[in-house]
Amino acid sequence: MRLWALIRKETLLLRRDWHALAVLFLMPATFLILMAFAMSGFNQEQLPPLRIHLQVEQSSTDSDFFISALQTQLGDSQLEHSSDNQHPIIHITKNFSAHLLDTPHIGPSLTFPAAADHLSRQRVHSAVTIALAQTRLRAFLLESQLLDTDTPINEQLTIVQARTQSELPQYNMLSSGNLAAKANARQLSVPAWLIFGMFFVMLPMANSFQHEQQSGTLLRFRVLQISFASLALSKLLPYIGINFIQFVGLLALGVFALPALGLPALQIGEHMSAYFALALCIAMASCSLGLLIAALAKHSEQALLLSAGSNIILAAIGGVMVPKSIMPLAMQKLAELSPMSWALDAFLTLLVGQGSTADILPWCLRLLGFALLCGSGGLLLLRRRVQQTLWTTHS
Repeated sequence: MRLWALIRKETLLLRRDWHALAVLFLMPATFLILMAFAMSGFNQEQLPPLRIHLQVEQSSTDSDFFISALQTQLGDSQLEHSSDNQHPIIHITKNFSAHLLDTPHIGPSLTFPAAADHLSRQRVHSAVTIALAQTRLRAFLLESQLLDTDTPINEQLTIVQARTQSELPQYNMLSSGNLAAKANARQLSVPAWLIFGMFFVMLPMANSFQHEQQSGTLLRFRVLQISFASLALSKLLPYIGINFIQFVGLLALGVFALPALGLPALQIGEHMSAYFALALCIAMASCSLGLLIAALAKHSEQALLLSAGSNIILAAIGGVMVPKSIMPLAMQKLAELSPMSWALDAFLTLLVGQGSTADILPWCLRLLGFALLCGSGGLLLLRRRVQQTLWTTHS
């Protein structure tokens, strides 16, 4: 009865704390939707159009063919015959045609503004390389009389593309060993921000403990001889329940709400028991860390700094904010220390690899080990804090 009363008390306090509820539900839901939109084009390889300026010293059929091939490679990007230092510039010299079949070959020069990002530079460089290869192949076919000079340029481009382009199907290796089509953006962005939101449970946990200590509630619990086990469980169980609600709610957002906003739905597969096991492990890890921070913090400001700061740091190094695949090797190794990285790897095994509970077992064991370590430390420190609580508003 006492444990149930303590849990009910904790739940009522949380229901009255609108700021905590916003952090736990509104903030991760907003992040999830915004990042799903922001990453949708990138993950679907529908990159935004570029604006590129062309400097052609002497126009020719070869340069016209090269520009047509380049436009095909860059899709909706704009190719303009002007000069602007704010956009990439492709400079085609007047002897472009004369040196097409030279070996080694020196192609057009590329000039980028200082603020150009690495992805845009790679896109332009790759497009120019392919268009130039097609232009050189056209020159070879014309010289070998395998292509008629009277053929319109667009038809010449079609013939050359047929000789140079190949379709490369992409698949994912599933946990079962079978192959499946490439994952969509939601399978990569939704789990990251879901995990981020679940770990934010540390903040209300730490604030609740600080409020009880400063108001004298902890001392009253001592006078009532409430067992420490009941007190600890009353802190853990409500927030584990909150984590499960977050897990289900944010997954439902990916499955039902994103399609209503014009984005592809999240495909969660059939292994629902694996999702339950993963949700439990993430909840245990996040709540145990919250218990440790609650025991470490001396006042509310310190609780805010420790909980929010540690959550952001774990997300930054764990592949939530920046995908691990684009991190340098040293950062990828550092990411393996973050429980968010373990949770994200397990999530992707279920979403992308269609794995089962056995497939995510290694990551679940890591999360449970982390929960045991943080929980044990938090319980020891919390017991000492409760025993040392005096009739004062400060510890």
